Amino acid sequence: MARDTLVSWQTFALFVLFPPAALVALVFFPLTLLVFGWLYYRGKYEAVLESGDEQTAVEPSDAAR
Repeated sequence: MARDTLVSWQTFALFVLFPPAALVALVFFPLTLLVFGWLYYRGKYEAVLESGDEQTAVEPSDAAR
């Protein structure tokens, strides 16, 4: 049975949809790594600040003894 088209519409849809999906993945993968890195360093910085606050809170009570 002869067909009027070279490829089916499903094949054409995959061809049209996957290159944009690949471009989105190329953009979001490095962006995801940047967000994870930023969250890591922000948490590390806040932990350092928190430990510094605990030390300053302990020092005055030690001086009072």
